[in-house]
Amino acid sequence: MSSVPALPAPSALADPNAFFSSDAGERWLGLLADEFPHSRYWRDRSDCWSLKSLNALAARIIDARYEGHDVEEAMEAEFRPVDFWATWHHEVAPEIRSLLRETGIADDGETFDAIRDGWEDHAAARDESSVSDLFASYDYCELLFRFTNERWLDDSLVFSHRPWPDAAELCMTPNLQFALANLGYTVSEFRKASANRRPSGQPLPRSRRRRAPILTYEQLAEIIDNACSTSFLFCLYAVVPIPQLIALDLTRPVTFEKCWVATLDPLNGTYFDVAANGPVTVSPGDGRFLSGGDLRWSPENICCLHTPHYHARLRN
Repeated sequence: MSSVPALPAPSALADPNAFFSSDAGERWLGLLADEFPHSRYWRDRSDCWSLKSLNALAARIIDARYEGHDVEEAMEAEFRPVDFWATWHHEVAPEIRSLLRETGIADDGETFDAIRDGWEDHAAARDESSVSDLFASYDYCELLFRFTNERWLDDSLVFSHRPWPDAAELCMTPNLQFALANLGYTVSEFRKASANRRPSGQPLPRSRRRRAPILTYEQLAEIIDNACSTSFLFCLYAVVPIPQLIALDLTRPVTFEKCWVATLDPLNGTYFDVAANGPVTVSPGDGRFLSGGDLRWSPENICCLHTPHYHARLRN
């Protein structure tokens, strides 16, 4: 059980601010902070974060990485720390008031205030907790990687010439060419397999495949035909542990040990996926990460996905 260190003689506390600024006063406050520590972040065993809240946190983490901001500070904006007042009011103050009364010192005067301010400073200096302590390997978020060199979602879409999605009717645009290269196909290979004879609206630069195909053409046609929208983008999808996302360096290649290749309409809320044929490594130039928190409707919202099926690991 915690106990308050013995107070000095009342005469030493005639000027409490001077005493608690002295070496002896600092030592006393340090002992008090050791006896009554404060943790800004701690997790009770009964705490359970919703997928929605973890998606929102993931969005802040990703934005901070891309914008060069401190990730911990970004996370603190989503999960606020426990205020020092709670520990002081419930644990420290009752003991201090009792001791001051026993010593014949007013329990609501300068001495009480000086102890409170000094304890908070020393407790803060000793507190090594961080917002990351709130999350464990069983806390998951929805993570996507969209194959596009455009920053904004509505600039990243591919379109169908028909009122339905059809591989043979997709518009041949730089967005489609870029996505195909990341899926493991060239435009000419896609045209041949899909019988797409649509002329491109603008000259397309020469482009090579960025990797071996991560899905068969039959699977590619399947996710296009089931996109349920005439405008969509191509992406990878997995449900990953928040601690792994926190640790990622997005300026380096990232490997999904397991993932799904999907078509997603982020504006109207449609989604369809197939499993990739193995681990997939993406580089910064291949596209951009986003989380379910960046979308009006995440894949889980759209399709009521059984998220444990999509659990996967990722690493640099």
